[in-house]
Amino acid sequence: MRISQKNSNSFSQLISTIAEKADNIEILNEALDSLSIEELERTKAYFSGTGTRTSFYQLRSIIMGSFIAGMMIFLLNMFQGYFFVAVISVTFLAVCASHLFIIALTFPIMLNVRLAYARGKYDRIVSLIDIILTERYTEIRRK
Repeated sequence: MRISQKNSNSFSQLISTIAEKADNIEILNEALDSLSIEELERTKAYFSGTGTRTSFYQLRSIIMGSFIAGMMIFLLNMFQGYFFVAVISVTFLAVCASHLFIIALTFPIMLNVRLAYARGKYDRIVSLIDIILTERYTEIRRK
């Protein structure tokens, strides 16, 4: 998607206005209805992006680490008499716990939560634009 230099200011203003109105669906719908087809397609291309919800990946590793650490605690309790199994279980439990602490301390969790919330708003905008574009294209085909 390429935008000329003279249109970039108006497009950035349009994007910021739509992003601010995304919390209220009725106001967002009115704002999107007032746009032309070209503006809707540009806006859809901008908000569709390839952003992922990064908090899912962190949550996945936390759940996996918790499950594996729970299994190690179970094995440690079950095979307390065997020194080799106990050492391996304690070592693996320490590795899992350290990995969980590294995730909690290194990743900016609040930033990722904000990104996931913004991605949800953008998905809402894109779905509304899809509905409006479908209606407008069917009107054009009827004519």
